[in-house]
Amino acid sequence: MPQQKHFDLNLLRVFITVCRVGSFSKAAEELDLTQSSVSNAINRLKSTVGEDLFIRVGRGVKPTAGALSLYEEFKEPLSSIEQSLQGMKVFDPLCSERTFYVYAHETTIGLLHKRVNDHLKSLSVDIVFREIPIQEEQLQLDLQLEAVDLAIDLTKPELASFSNELLMQDNLVCVVRKGHPRISNTLSREQYFSEKHIVLNMKRGNLSMVDFLTDEVLPHREVYCEQSSILAMLATVAKCDAIAVAAQTFSQEYAELFGLQVLQPPLDTRAINYHMVWSKKLDRNPASIWLRNTLKKLINE
Repeated sequence: MPQQKHFDLNLLRVFITVCRVGSFSKAAEELDLTQSSVSNAINRLKSTVGEDLFIRVGRGVKPTAGALSLYEEFKEPLSSIEQSLQGMKVFDPLCSERTFYVYAHETTIGLLHKRVNDHLKSLSVDIVFREIPIQEEQLQLDLQLEAVDLAIDLTKPELASFSNELLMQDNLVCVVRKGHPRISNTLSREQYFSEKHIVLNMKRGNLSMVDFLTDEVLPHREVYCEQSSILAMLATVAKCDAIAVAAQTFSQEYAELFGLQVLQPPLDTRAINYHMVWSKKLDRNPASIWLRNTLKKLINE
């Protein structure tokens, strides 16, 4: 890059965002700029480096080979600068009117929602929970774009652009209705694989929940139906002879209401680990630190 007496680092910030999201309009939305401002910034950087940076692909843009080289060279240093600046900001939950958005599974929302609302009564901030996306790719994209401030998920991304911390643990259980014609109080491995299954429509590591939480390669199970809600899944179990698997805390809470048996799975399963996940550039952000500490405190109450 030619030497410049005065170089605007904001040009790099815009450039890196466009590289990451692949769109001028999405970059403008993320950076709270107009699309023309983004385009002007890219043109100024193009003049500085003396070569094209993007080519049009469909409705988006794709970085050139030279742009990719610049992106790899500058993304980490710029992220470090942003982290340092974020750490200098002041956040006061007593007077800030900020709303935090948190992706979480139905089970975690059920545990935290009332505690959070009670905790925030004397504060100006708000925490809004949203159902976590089914696909990991969408979850990670929304975290990168800061469409949400935090996610509470079963997995922790391996990408260096994310940070994570264990929030809580639970166990996996099998659930069948009371009065099931073949299952009462205990569940054998043979029974588990011979019955039909209600499956939660959520995959991590391209695996269903039970496959994800065991090291075994499980045989094929006959699917009775798929559900996108754990509560709906438990309600369906109550009306049929199929089996479902779910988190123990949530299942026990609704067992009496739906008339369910909560049984130990006849499989060697791991604990369900719920991780807080956030964009690494928010590591030192005071507002993000407050949010993480608040959730840790409330989950243990």
